[in-house]
Amino acid sequence: MRSALLTILRCPVCRGAIEPERFADEMEQGTLHCLSCGETFEVDRGMPLMLSDRLPGMREKRREIEGWVEKAKGEDWYEPEEEVDTNLPFVCRELGWDDPVWASNEYSFSRFLERWVRPDMKIVELGAAKTWASQHLVPRGCEYVATDVLADDKIGIGRGAFYASRVGHYERVQADGEHLPFADGSFDLSFCVATLHHALDLPKMVSEMARVTKRGGPVVALNEGTRPLGWSDDAPAQQGEKELGINEHTHTIWAYLAAFARARVLVRELYPANGKVLGKDGRWSALATLRAHTLHGKDLGYEGITLAGTKI
Repeated sequence: MRSALLTILRCPVCRGAIEPERFADEMEQGTLHCLSCGETFEVDRGMPLMLSDRLPGMREKRREIEGWVEKAKGEDWYEPEEEVDTNLPFVCRELGWDDPVWASNEYSFSRFLERWVRPDMKIVELGAAKTWASQHLVPRGCEYVATDVLADDKIGIGRGAFYASRVGHYERVQADGEHLPFADGSFDLSFCVATLHHALDLPKMVSEMARVTKRGGPVVALNEGTRPLGWSDDAPAQQGEKELGINEHTHTIWAYLAAFARARVLVRELYPANGKVLGKDGRWSALATLRAHTLHGKDLGYEGITLAGTKI
């Protein structure tokens, strides 16, 4: 952790200022103290660990942390593969994977880079997992901060040491997306990839993304699963993860739009995460996407969408 991060770091419990025990230009190990409520946070391998059991929902979040590790080990993807990690999220294009989730991530992330990312931006990602986005943002001259509840060395932000060795330093912070440990307006852009549907409180997480983004800055959610109107939140594909304690939900397209509106984010792009309409290649628009999910939701099923807007 470098001194620039300390200037925007805030206590997730009370948003008070944070002060280190002792600090030079960088901190690899140590303790941070909130000057307002007295909460303490450890810094481990340069990563501030900004979770607190005083936060609402933390028991569920800590169970989710365990669940992701259990899932990864059970499905045999816990051990990192360098070829995979260096090609994320473009594993379908580069490695020939046939995976609809990653295909949607590829399409949405490509458009995100083209449409919203500019050099010198200060960017925060929620639910950054291994922090693979760093290898696409840092080389573009962006100042990137990766956050996730999972600090694991192999499937969490701890894996960022691998990416930092390739692209250079960037900050990694263990944090709950519903209680971000940053000052208001700290970033030019906030984004997440398939993360909002893990929130215990969807509007709260969107509002936190907006809070830490400067006015006029983009707030972007890539590849978030939806459900047709009238369908259950219990998507069959999520059942195994729920049994492991992973917080899984599916929301209607209207719920996402309402959360963005409540956070005072003006939606400027709304499209199928895979770039297709009703399973066919073709031109899409926000209106066409909304119409498809409203009138033909049963044909789409639990399909992902991407939303991008600006804070007003």
